[in-house]
Amino acid sequence: MKSFLSKYLIGQMFKSKKFWYAVSSVAVPAIVKFLGVDVETANNLFIALLTLCGAQGLADVAKK
Repeated sequence: MKSFLSKYLIGQMFKSKKFWYAVSSVAVPAIVKFLGVDVETANNLFIALLTLCGAQGLADVAKK
C-alpha cells in the first residue's frame, strides 16, 4: 500500500507543471550562472519562472 501511494504521488508530481516550473526556477539560474551570464539576466529568469509557477497555481485553483 505504501509503495503504491508513493508511486502514485511521485507520478502525479512529475506530471505537474508547477513542479517542473519550481525545478527549473532553481536549475536554470544555476546553469546561467555557470555559463557566465550576467546576474541581472539570471535574476530576471528566476523571477519569470517563479511567476509562471504562481500563475499555474492560480490556474489550478480556478479549475477546481
